[in-house]
Amino acid sequence: MSDLLLNRAMTIRNPWAWAIINGGKDVENRSWQTDYRGPLYIHAGLAEPSEADRADPLLSKALENAASSNLDTRFRRGYVLGTVNLSSIHHANDCKTQANTMCSEWAHPGQYHWELTEARPLACPFPEKGKQGLWRF
Repeated sequence: MSDLLLNRAMTIRNPWAWAIINGGKDVENRSWQTDYRGPLYIHAGLAEPSEADRADPLLSKALENAASSNLDTRFRRGYVLGTVNLSSIHHANDCKTQANTMCSEWAHPGQYHWELTEARPLACPFPEKGKQGLWRF
């Protein structure tokens, strides 16, 4: 069986999916958690990015720092863009640093922080419908 069929995917609204794969976004904020750890495909959902999303200062910083070759997928919707490793999940209440700040500039209070490492864009992103929660394709 193909490795692709064994792995899991997560749909995330773009431009945040792009920021995970290309812009250094190392935390995905969720209201829920999972026992799963390991490789995770990042799928850019079909929803249109909001103006607030496009104007977010962290996203603007990520776009400025990204290689121009990676910018073509920043607002692409309905595609699997790349892979990450879901290394850990913790609640915001458990992640304060000694300086009393969040564990990542991308982390939000009151959420579970899904720590993402080893982001790798796919050479050829491919279309996929996507689903809520973790899913397999």
